[in-house]
Amino acid sequence: MSQLRDIFVTGVETIFGIFNEAVRSGVFTQTVDDGFSDPVLTTDAIRCIFETFKAKDVESLSFSKLIQPQDVKGLMPASDLVNCEMSTQAHIIFGDDKYSVEGHELDPMSIIYTLLLRKI
Repeated sequence: MSQLRDIFVTGVETIFGIFNEAVRSGVFTQTVDDGFSDPVLTTDAIRCIFETFKAKDVESLSFSKLIQPQDVKGLMPASDLVNCEMSTQAHIIFGDDKYSVEGHELDPMSIIYTLLLRKI
């Protein structure tokens, strides 16, 4: 199973390399507050490919009831998150644009996140 996962990881990296003009680089930002000490801001440099939602997404994604017409679907390699954990309390900044993470799914092999992003 590990070899199969490695093939998929390599495939995702290849796709993000080939379609480089479609890849948006950003900063994933998350504030962690354990309630005992001062909140800690953590960040990761991430890559994301934007897509529009399709009818099949509404039928298959766990967060489909949250989708609004102006929302964006983002595909992000799971390996980009090093310091942060995926959370709906996170924000992603792409240049001058800031998006909140309204929903997320991780594929069964933990290779790529499907994100519900809302511009704020």
